[in-house]
Amino acid sequence: MDPDTLWHTVGAGAILAAALTLARLLLDYGFRGGERRLEHDERRRVQQRDAEARLERILQDRLSEADRRLERCELEAQAERVRGASLAGEHARLVQAHALLNEQYAVLQVDHATLLRRQRLLADQLEALRCRPIDDAGPGALPGVPRPSEPAI
Repeated sequence: MDPDTLWHTVGAGAILAAALTLARLLLDYGFRGGERRLEHDERRRVQQRDAEARLERILQDRLSEADRRLERCELEAQAERVRGASLAGEHARLVQAHALLNEQYAVLQVDHATLLRRQRLLADQLEALRCRPIDDAGPGALPGVPRPSEPAI
């Protein structure tokens, strides 16, 4: 056998083996790339589902917290309505008491004015009696006491 042919055959076999190896490597890389893409897509879907589940839990927690706050606010609003009604009743009682006190004050002012007029009248009568001479009253008359024949003032 001729060394050139031998080298030519060996070289061709090596090229063929290298080409087959390269083709196998490319096919392997292609399949593995596809598998990696599928694995990556699957991981992404799993992460997406996990993220959606976490988001749903967070939203449920926020919703339940908002419901609790709403209930608290409704209870506080109800308590304020009860307190407002109580204050309105108290206000009505105070307005009624104020009106009654105003009436009593008006009556007391009238009574006071009457008493002042009487006091002035009695003071004037007393002054008149003090200014009158004693001997005008007659024998046995007491100062300040009207005679039976005089009308009482």
